[in-house]
Order: sequence, then structure tokens, then C-alpha cells
Amino acid sequence: MGKVCWDFPLLGTGSLSGSNDAAITMFKGSGIMDGLAREVCQNSLDARDGDIPEEEPVKVKFKLFELARDRFSVFAEFKQALQGAYDYWENSPVKTQKIVDFLDMVSKYLGMTKIPVLIMGDYNTIGLNGVHPASGETSYWELLVNTEGISIKQTKNSAGSFGIGKNAPFAYSGLSTVFYNTLAKDGGRAFQGVTHLVTTQKEYKGDMRPTYPSGKYLYLEDEYTGRPILPADKCDLAEAEEFNRTETGTDVAIFGFKTDEYKDWEDAVAVAVLKNFILAIKDGKLEVEIESPAKHYTVSKRNLECLLYEEFKEQASLKWTRQIYETVTKTEPYHATIAEKDDLSIYVRYDDGYSAALSRFRSTGMLINTTAESLPHYSVVIIVNDAGDMTLSKTLREAEPPQHTEWKAKNITDNRTLHNRAAKYIRDIKKAVQKVLDEFERADITDRMDAGIGNYLPDASEGAAEEGTDGLRTDVKISEISSYDGRVFYNNQYESAASGEGTETKKTGIKAGKKRHKKRQPGKIPAVDPVGKGGKGVSAGAGKVRISSLRLSDHRTFYMGANKYRMFVNALKEYDNVYIRFYAGRDDDKQDAINVKNVKIEGKSRMEVHGEKIGPIRIKKGSNNIYIEFENNETMAVIPIFSMEVTSDENRSN
Repeated sequence: MGKVCWDFPLLGTGSLSGSNDAAITMFKGSGIMDGLAREVCQNSLDARDGDIPEEEPVKVKFKLFELARDRFSVFAEFKQALQGAYDYWENSPVKTQKIVDFLDMVSKYLGMTKIPVLIMGDYNTIGLNGVHPASGETSYWELLVNTEGISIKQTKNSAGSFGIGKNAPFAYSGLSTVFYNTLAKDGGRAFQGVTHLVTTQKEYKGDMRPTYPSGKYLYLEDEYTGRPILPADKCDLAEAEEFNRTETGTDVAIFGFKTDEYKDWEDAVAVAVLKNFILAIKDGKLEVEIESPAKHYTVSKRNLECLLYEEFKEQASLKWTRQIYETVTKTEPYHATIAEKDDLSIYVRYDDGYSAALSRFRSTGMLINTTAESLPHYSVVIIVNDAGDMTLSKTLREAEPPQHTEWKAKNITDNRTLHNRAAKYIRDIKKAVQKVLDEFERADITDRMDAGIGNYLPDASEGAAEEGTDGLRTDVKISEISSYDGRVFYNNQYESAASGEGTETKKTGIKAGKKRHKKRQPGKIPAVDPVGKGGKGVSAGAGKVRISSLRLSDHRTFYMGANKYRMFVNALKEYDNVYIRFYAGRDDDKQDAINVKNVKIEGKSRMEVHGEKIGPIRIKKGSNNIYIEFENNETMAVIPIFSMEVTSDENRSN
């Protein structure tokens, strides 16, 4: 005759286990509630019932309640297992302080008269099929509750696969214990608990024998056979009101929820859901309810903006979330083809209040990650669509770590072909994003310049940048260059460039943040009288004269990260055949020439350079943006030196 009880299998010749479970520990550092919210909501979205109306969201409810310890036999039996662990490790030569601290934590929560339980239930989902699997049929109940290291997806859109991610709830349990409850679409109903302690011991044939640390609260049919608790088994805990399911779906209940560590868990869950599922909520795919004796939230499409801009407007962690929301709601997407037609959507928005960022999303609306980028004030959002056979989507899922927080081919270690395919797709996505940015630049150049340049330039009334602050100002003193017949090629002016940190080499240069005057050198531009008329100036002829500067009202150079710089140039007129050399300012009043790797002039294609100068290029009248990538991997005070070639018979009068 079987019974409902805790079962810890005998260890036999197995290895002793302490409290360092890597599969659980990895979720402890994922944010206050991020790891838990991501895993629970992701699994719920994956289990969506395809038969419900499309406009109906998957619903997830987080609810905190208490169970009276003395009312349920499960806690008394658990205490016996805990005492067995204390007894086993008391005189062990390999006992550590971490094991003692872990056991003391479990004892503290088990000693509470009312055990805090955080239950997370989903609705409009299919539950865990396979409680009573037919021969050869996959049991998704078994995969979640009774396996480790086996990954099989329940639906074609599954982001997870009941692999390592299912361990996330244990990180939030003071009892290191989680219970599962399901009413599946195939009619199965099941209830079972799982705990991850340390090696404990139990009586077996008159002796105390060590056991495995993982135990299960189930129906034990005999010494070697167990199954989930079914309605007919008359389990007092399974019959509790909180586990009485009438709709299909699954409950995950954290026993001994760490209320002392997560005091404001309600706010933390709401923020985590907004951060990680902003697009799923916006699209009406997900709705989350959060309930405790103190607070009650609903996160849905209906109140999304209220939560983002009012309830949690002071939450700094939602800055990028608000930026993402605005990007996808105020712009139209670009569609790209990576593996199949239109399997990638790209949104781009420019705003001078934005932090440069690229956000990556699953088709379900789950955020993979957001990374800071080098292009100021651009928000880019990419969404992988489930197009065709979902080749791109499936490949990238394999390129994710257990926490689902990145796409990197290195995460695929057991399939070289798949690894290479993922690497190619990730490169192609990067190229697609760059292409869209280039198109966006050309299509919206005027508005973007109007929005962006004001951040970097002072008002006209303020004049040029002050010496020693945000500008490096270099005066190029050339009194006048003219031809013998009096045509003026150049007049007095100065150049300015942004300051930064210099690097030290052996070449001469200009110190960042300070002014240095260059005196005219005798003989550099000789005065000649080629026709005997007593005139001064440069001889007319077929040769060229190199002019050391242009008439610029201002120019600045800004560091963008990753060897990349943006140079803004405001010219008083249009110039052809312009050359620019670049130098790095140093602290010893010297300068170093810098090699350029490639350059992109706004509205034109990127050009490889590989040298100390760029040109000849055209500088248009008014605002110009030039993006430069240097070979130097350092933050520098970049000093551009402009020059231009003109022939003596060209009409270049000012």
C-alpha cells in the first residue's frame, strides 16, 4: 500500500553534496526579481493555448499567502529530513560554514508558525501534458518536475525547454523547496513537491544511511516507485484552497519565500515584468497580476503607460524600457531577411534625450538584452519574427545561455554546423541594422541634425568653446594669401576641436585643452614679382597652393566608443578637394599623427582609408557630420587639420 510522503533516495556509492548548486546559484545574481519573473512569464507564454481567441492574453498571477505549519503533515516530515542533514554533517570532516549557514536558514523558515508561500499561476495555457503518458509519449510533467539536464520544448514557439531555467524559483526559497500543480489540457491533474537540500540521512533496514540531497513530496507506491500526487490520493496540502485549480494551466509555488530579503517584491516583480516583457504587454500577449496583503497590481496593455510614466516614473531601471516603448509605438519598422523573408523587424528612433541602445526581442515579446551603443541618442529595437519555418528564431534560441540574456554562437558547443549558422546570422543581423541606420540617416537627416547638434554646440550668443573646458582651440595664424593680381585666397581665422585624453608618443603636437599659436615661418610663402610689376603674392600658374585652413564657424569632435568619433563641421561656404589630417593632443605640448581606418560622410557610403588623412572630400555649406574610425584603441583629444588644394587660376575669392 503506497503513501504520500517525502522521499530521499539512498546515496549508495554516489557523491556527497553541499549547498553549492550551480543551477540555482546562477539566478541569484540576475537582479532583484528579474530571474524569477523572466523564467515564469517566459514559460507561461510558451505554454499558450492555441485554441483561445488571439486577442486573449496569457495571464500570470503572482500571489503571496501563508500556510499554517501545524495544519499540514508535509512540514513535520520535512523537519525529519532537515534533522537528518544536521546529524549527518555534525561530525563530517568535510563540513563547511556554508553548509551550516544553509541548514540554519532552512531551519529558520521551517520554524515559522505561518510559512510564506509565493504562488505563480498561469491561465489561458495548456498546462503540463503527460501526467499519464502513453507508451513512447513525451511527458512534459516529467521534464519539469523529475529531470535534470534534459531539454525538450513543449511548443514550437518555446523559448525555454524545462532545462536549467526551471531552477530559478529555488533561489528565492528559504526552504529550497518548490511545489508544482497542474491541470493539463489533456485532462491530467497532478501535484508534487521538490526540495534541494544537502546530503541527509534516513533509516534503512535498521541503519542510518546517507541520501541524495534532492527529495520529492509524492505518492510512493513502493521502495523504488513513485508518481505525482493525484486527486484520489487524499493529500491535505494538495486539497488546500490555494491549489484548487478549475482552469487549465500550471502553478509554481515557492515555499518559504524569502520575505525578509525581498520586502518590496511586489514592486520588483512589476518592474521586472515591464523591463523584460514590455512588447508582450504592449501587444496584449501577456497580462500579469501581483497580489499580497499589502499591494495589488495589474500589468496589462490597458494601464501600461500609466505604470511607465506615473506609477514607476522614478524607476531609473525603466529608462531604457520607456525608450523601447516609444521607439516601437512612434515609428514604423524596417523589414529585413536573414534566413527567411521578413524574419527580422528593425525600429529606429532618434531623440536627444535617449541613451544610445540596441534592444533585442523574441517574437513572443520577451527581451533578450539591451546593450549600450556608440551612436548618440539613437534607440534601435530588433524583433526576431517567427517567419516561415522559423529558421532564424530556432537558431538564435540555441545560441542563448540558460538565462536567455544574449545571442552568441559560443553558447552552442555540441553542434559545429549550428554554431557556424548562428555566427553567420548574428553577423547578418548586425549588417542589417547598420544598413537601416544608413537609410534612416539619409531619409531623416534634416530633422535629426536639428535634434542632435544642439546637445554638442553652445548657443550662438555664447561664442566658441572656452579654453580648457570642452573645447581644444587652435589658432592658425595666416595673415593673408593672395595672387599677384590681388585675388584673396584666405584670411585670418581659427579652428576648434573637442578635447579629450591624450596619449604619449615621440612626435610633436598640441596640448589638449590649451591654446598654442603658430607663427608664420619666413620663406614658407615667398613674395614674388613674376611679371616685374612690383606686386606681392603667389605667382599665377599651373601649380597648386595648399591652403592650411577653411572658413569654418565651428567644428567639434566627439568620442563615440570603440575607436569611433563623430566630427561636426559647420562651414561658411562649400569647399571641394578638402583634406583632413588627424592628430592626438598630448600633455607635453606635442601631438601624434593618428591613422584613420575608415570614414563615413553623412549621406554617403563608408570608405576605407588606412592613412593619416582623408580626402579629397567635399564640405558643404552649413552643417556636416563625418564619422571616423581610427586604428588607435584609445580615447584621444582629436585635432583635425584642414587643408585644400586650389590652382592659381581658380576663382576662390572670399
